[in-house]
Amino acid sequence: MRLLFLVFLSYSFLSAGGILDIKWPKANASQQKSTTPYPKVLLEGIKDVRLPVYLSASYAYDKNMIVVADKGFYSISFALNGAMVLFEGDRTYQESVSPKNPEFSKIIQKAKRVEFSKSEEIMTVDFNRHGANYTISVECDKPKTDKRCTQERFIRDLYSRIVMVGGHP
Repeated sequence: MRLLFLVFLSYSFLSAGGILDIKWPKANASQQKSTTPYPKVLLEGIKDVRLPVYLSASYAYDKNMIVVADKGFYSISFALNGAMVLFEGDRTYQESVSPKNPEFSKIIQKAKRVEFSKSEEIMTVDFNRHGANYTISVECDKPKTDKRCTQERFIRDLYSRIVMVGGHP
C-alpha cells in the first residue's frame, strides 16, 4: 500500500530539516500512564523516540502494528480489513523562519490547529502538539465507497481518542 511507501519516504526527508524543540506536557488525568503494559513491539519500537508518541486508544494494544522510528520521528501502521491506518510524529522542520517575520505571523494566524483533509483518496488529520508535528492517515482499498475514506467520522474518532503512549526527552 501507498502508506508503507510513505513511511519509508518520510524517513529520508526527516534528515533534511532542523530539529524542533519539544515542550513536554505536564502530566494530567487524561494522559496518565496505562496500568496495562503496551505490547513489546510498540515499546521496543519507540524506545529511542525523543518526542511524545501518540496513538488512538483503539489501537494502543494491537500487537499487529508495524513500527518505524528513530530519535526524531515515528511511524506506526495498522492493517485493517480493507484499509490501513498510519500514526506519525516528527520533530523536524524544513525551513527556519523567524516568528517575528510579518508573513509568518499572517500564516500562523490563518493556520488551523487541527486540519482534517482528503488528498489522493487518503483521509488525514494534521496537528501540532508540544512543538512536534503529527499526522493520522487512513488509506482504503476502495476509497470511493469505504466510509472510512469518504466521511470524516472514522478519522475524527481516531483523533479524539489519542493518548500518549511513550517517548522521552
